[in-house]
Amino acid sequence: MSVHDLVLLVLTAVLVMASVLAEVIGFGVARWADLPVPDAVVRAAIACAGTLTIGIAVLGVLVTALR
Repeated sequence: MSVHDLVLLVLTAVLVMASVLAEVIGFGVARWADLPVPDAVVRAAIACAGTLTIGIAVLGVLVTALR
């Protein structure tokens, strides 16, 4: 396994952790705003999807820059 592959693996793990953190924060903020649980789950899922989308775009740029 090359260094390039390890860097890609670490960046992917960081992306997944960031999206989970965004989901937890989104759920907490939605519950803090007194939204019902189903609405809070939807808001958290939107936060997670947005973080993953931006992260995949950044990861794509980094992968092409590292090659």
